[in-house]
Amino acid sequence: MPMLLSMCFIGTILGLFYFGGLWLTLTMVNKNRLWGLWLGASFLLRSTLTVMAIWFFAGGDWQRIVALATGFTIIRFLSINRIKHVSLPVS
Repeated sequence: MPMLLSMCFIGTILGLFYFGGLWLTLTMVNKNRLWGLWLGASFLLRSTLTVMAIWFFAGGDWQRIVALATGFTIIRFLSINRIKHVSLPVS
């Protein structure tokens, strides 16, 4: 049980990294002329690092993968709830 709780916590950290990076990217897109490059590079970096971390921490155990995904999903829902109340700056 302690291992699964720690995996859930690591999943929340990964979610914060992924969705925080997405938020930063979207704020930079409005300020930059090369918005396509920003979006593509950000997606590749965030996705690659997140999948590598899940692969590393899960170690092939399906229970760990579920715990990591649970933490990640919690942050996803919290991010969506926060975005509903905040709008991106438009330049």
